[in-house]
Amino acid sequence: MAISTLGSGIDIPSLVSQLVAAERSPIESRIARGENAAKTQLSAMGSLKSIFSSLQTSLEKLRKDGGTDARTATVQDKAGFTASADTTATVGEYKIEVESLASAHRLTSPAKAADAKIGTGKLVIEAGDTKIEVDIADGRNTLSDIRTAINTAAAGKGVQASLVNADGGQHLVLTAVDSGLEGKLRVTTSGGDGGLSALVYDPGVQTSMTETVAAKDAVVKVDGLTRTSSSNSLTDLLPGVTLNLTEAKPGETFSLKVATDDAAVQKTLQAFVTAYNASISLTKSLTAYNAETKTASALTGDSMVRGLQSSLRNMASENVVAFKALGLSINTDGTLALNTSTLTKALGEDPGALSRLFSGEEGYGADLEGMLDSVLETDGLLDSRSDSLNARLKTYDKQYEDLDRRMESLQTRYTAQFTAMEQMVTQLQGSSGFLSQQFG
Repeated sequence: MAISTLGSGIDIPSLVSQLVAAERSPIESRIARGENAAKTQLSAMGSLKSIFSSLQTSLEKLRKDGGTDARTATVQDKAGFTASADTTATVGEYKIEVESLASAHRLTSPAKAADAKIGTGKLVIEAGDTKIEVDIADGRNTLSDIRTAINTAAAGKGVQASLVNADGGQHLVLTAVDSGLEGKLRVTTSGGDGGLSALVYDPGVQTSMTETVAAKDAVVKVDGLTRTSSSNSLTDLLPGVTLNLTEAKPGETFSLKVATDDAAVQKTLQAFVTAYNASISLTKSLTAYNAETKTASALTGDSMVRGLQSSLRNMASENVVAFKALGLSINTDGTLALNTSTLTKALGEDPGALSRLFSGEEGYGADLEGMLDSVLETDGLLDSRSDSLNARLKTYDKQYEDLDRRMESLQTRYTAQFTAMEQMVTQLQGSSGFLSQQFG
């Protein structure tokens, strides 16, 4: 409803609005300051969680992923083998001789016409310890049918059947799945019309198929010690080293050198240094105070963040001797610097030095891991502080709602008071006019 301003000439709506705004402003500003501070601190907690998570990840690579024990395997040219080494491999040099390679047993049947009926009965194929029985029925007994039946029965184990269409006709080829003597094939038959005897391979008894590739084990020597294997890939000859044999070179020895992978170790350690320095820098900037501008940072004076910064610096200081031996130096601002030349020399002299510093159940790596776990775990330091700040933000929402209600009530009261005053002024003006007429 419009309010008349003819009596006093005062713009009551505008006056009421100004009075309410004047009373609202300091309260609203106070709430806004608190809300903005809480939001800024919440954002800072997010930044801390992100930077400490990066530090935790880089530490895990040093502690759990073998980052301190990375190995490289170097093989002499034209050695007849390749090699790779994992973190469990022992640093050293070996002399390797590949006497022979492992081969998978292969048998080939006599040539037959593609539509020739071979016979019926049961084929029994033994591949090492695996026994496969294949029923061959009348009407489904061409070489193609038999190939399909063998592969279905074997299901990828023991033997693989295939066909070769040569000039003289079609051949059934049986290849052992497993190489070496462990996969050696033996084929016998039972029942049926006897036609399957064309596929028998039972040396010393009856043999119709031709051995085109003999089953043979690999023979390799390491520093004169002989090892026989059914596979050309050996993972347990040298612990932590995988040896893949590619060519037999009997009588020739070649070197295999297992060494610390300096480049990989440097990369992993440098990633840790970078993440560590970022953590130090962030905690410092979040708690800084600019005396010249008298400006505080998001968490100036925050004891939790200062405590985290102190913990990082104290743990590093307690291990300064071990750090220095590995090329790690502590700068005056608490950050770290890595001298790769010193690191390479140290690892050459003592390959386990970095592992002892970071990977042990006790010591610097374990202490830092425990500290980061307490900070980053669910309901840890950062989660608890973030929950507290989110709860505080909800109180500011409530304060805004309460302020709105109070200001609406105040506006109603001011409007009623000024409206009553306006009515009184109007009445007084009417009385004054009447009296003036009477005296006139």
